[in-house]
Amino acid sequence: MSEPLGEFSHKHTGSSFTQNADGVVVASSHWEGSATGFGTVFGTLSVPLESGATGGPCTWLGQAFLDDGTWVTGVGEGTWQQVEGEHRWKFSFPAIEISNGDRIRSEGEIDLETRVFAGQLLSVD
Repeated sequence: MSEPLGEFSHKHTGSSFTQNADGVVVASSHWEGSATGFGTVFGTLSVPLESGATGGPCTWLGQAFLDDGTWVTGVGEGTWQQVEGEHRWKFSFPAIEISNGDRIRSEGEIDLETRVFAGQLLSVD
């Protein structure tokens, strides 16, 4: 079982939209906040918006500014699932690759009403 490493909380700062080679619109939402052990974090969460989908693949690309003055990047592929009947989406990233060689797991949820993306950081099994 994964060991808890901390928490994260990010506020939505904007979104942009592109279209992939298959004609699917990809929503990229931009976030800033903090995460245990990572200090200030900026990131982009991208989700292909397949018509009628309530779940699917997603990616996270981010940069964290550590307390010691250095910075790292993080890249992860995961999945999202809409919470039925609500304006909330759950996200799971089994392994976010950190540029210093570390790997973390992330489980979180976006509340579309408050525009907050928050959750837990966990060890990779």
